Amino acid sequence: MHSTHSPVVIDHLVFGCDYLQNGTSYLEQALGVGLSAGGQHALMATHNRLLKLQDAIYLEAIAIDHEAVQKHGDIGRKRWFSLDEDRTKKRLAQSPRPLTWVVAVDDIYDVASKCGYDAGKITAMTRDDLEWMLTIAEDGALVEGGLLPGFIQWPGGMNPANRLPENGTTLQKIVLVHPRPDFISAAIGRVGIEDFIEVRSGSVELIFELKTPHGKLVSFSNAII
Repeated sequence: MHSTHSPVVIDHLVFGCDYLQNGTSYLEQALGVGLSAGGQHALMATHNRLLKLQDAIYLEAIAIDHEAVQKHGDIGRKRWFSLDEDRTKKRLAQSPRPLTWVVAVDDIYDVASKCGYDAGKITAMTRDDLEWMLTIAEDGALVEGGLLPGFIQWPGGMNPANRLPENGTTLQKIVLVHPRPDFISAAIGRVGIEDFIEVRSGSVELIFELKTPHGKLVSFSNAII
């Protein structure tokens, strides 16, 4: 039962890396496909590369843009997706890994007000000729360790997936592991996302399960190994 009036769909998966080339190489080797060029986010001093999945879903590999930091210095705020947190930096130094996921909505104010959790401040963002609105915590933190999604609104519904080449990689499942699975399930139910989501009981863990163009299932987890 949806408690929001605005339709929601999975928009993209956020995959963090300490250096963008490290994450790109890691994903390309694991999936057997090449990632497409993304761009730079001036407000956050981050940059990304992208991989189209099915429909309008895509995978984003993202990292701090260290060259931009050297050139422009402190950005005066915490970066999104917990990239400034010591805990995240230590994890990404070990290996690239999932950070969180984002759902696309038609009315971000409506959905953010009715989801039942603090998804963050609605922030206007740009990259090259793209512009969008996204919920971002002012301290850069992830919601429930990245298990609960942020919200994004694309003007006209045009997200980068429409520009990316088809490659045959598909999202199979997003697994949300939490010691209070009923809490997570209730929150996801309020958001209105049903497809691709599996909630399990256990220590907090986010898993992206993808199928490669060759039919191989590959799971990426944010857990410390």
